Amino acid sequence: MEIIALSRSSYLEENKVFKMPLLEKIVKLENEAVNFGFKWENTTQIMDQIRSECDEVSEVLQNAEHDPSKKNLEEEIGDLMHAVFSLCVFCKLSPQATLEKTLVKFERRLSAVKQLANAQGLITLENHSFDELMTYWNKAKKITDETSL
Repeated sequence: MEIIALSRSSYLEENKVFKMPLLEKIVKLENEAVNFGFKWENTTQIMDQIRSECDEVSEVLQNAEHDPSKKNLEEEIGDLMHAVFSLCVFCKLSPQATLEKTLVKFERRLSAVKQLANAQGLITLENHSFDELMTYWNKAKKITDETSL
């Protein structure tokens, strides 16, 4: 059997799905794969894939000097993101809503970090250690998690 290789531009022209907003695209493509029988059986498989993609990102990061264009890093991070969004779809969650909720949560926590730092007379956390940053972050999480109950 001969597999026909389409150029990327021909493929994009022939497939209207690539003109959709990104997060709608992932849902459509994941559902298309499922309808074709190409599907995950359980969340363990997806979590294994996510871990595998994390390992691949780590490997690329360790060899970053060999990829100055960051093409490989972009590809591996994209694969990781796809696996995470696949988990959303498998769990019948909207990737769009999931991402929106986490961004709202991050924004709330970042605001709390800034307020905590400002209360100590700090304008920025530049030049603070990672441990200090995490102390602020963990305090902010506690504050925002308590206020969102």
